[in-house]
Amino acid sequence: MAPFTNYNGNTFSAIMRVIIDDAGFPTDRRVLARSLAGHIVAGVAEEGEVEAFRELCAKLGG
Repeated sequence: MAPFTNYNGNTFSAIMRVIIDDAGFPTDRRVLARSLAGHIVAGVAEEGEVEAFRELCAKLGG
């Protein structure tokens, strides 16, 4: 639990942005993916955002 008590949603969103940058999203979709993933990780995403992120990931996977 200790590592999580000193960080807030912004920290984990920043980590997710780095992961998204390395995931292979096309340049034109990367900003959208980072935004959606950041909202999901921070716990503020609406269901439509979660679904949009799933669709982006499905397209990335082929």
